[in-house]
Amino acid sequence: MHRNNINNGISDKLMLLIQSISTMVSAFVIALVVQWKLALICICILPTIVIVTGISATIDIIQESGISKIYSEAGLMAEEVFSSIATVHAYWLQPLMFRKYDALLAEAERLGSKKSPNYGVMFSTNFFCVYAGYGGMSRRRKRSMLGLC
Repeated sequence: MHRNNINNGISDKLMLLIQSISTMVSAFVIALVVQWKLALICICILPTIVIVTGISATIDIIQESGISKIYSEAGLMAEEVFSSIATVHAYWLQPLMFRKYDALLAEAERLGSKKSPNYGVMFSTNFFCVYAGYGGMSRRRKRSMLGLC
């Protein structure tokens, strides 16, 4: 049963990967035919965007796994408290359990706030590359309109 699920998951991901690659290749072929200067600029920008996004995604996955572990600990603690609610209430442990749960959530929030610089680097680099490429194209277009190129 598990082997069949794994094979289905891999085949779905492989299908999406092949579809995405073929879509990108066909889009670049059409772009090269329709407006080759802009397509060449995009081809030059693409490696930078892919590298920065790949590094940022790797860092984000590592950070998100740490946050997920903390959330699973907090969920497990809440489940234990709710399953033994009579004992918690009898020994008046609500404040202690609340502090422990709140500490776990504060730790998750602290780790989550470390994700912002990663997103800042990723998005600012991506937008810079796109706008710088577009600016280079529009500058060439203005120069060609003036007859300078």
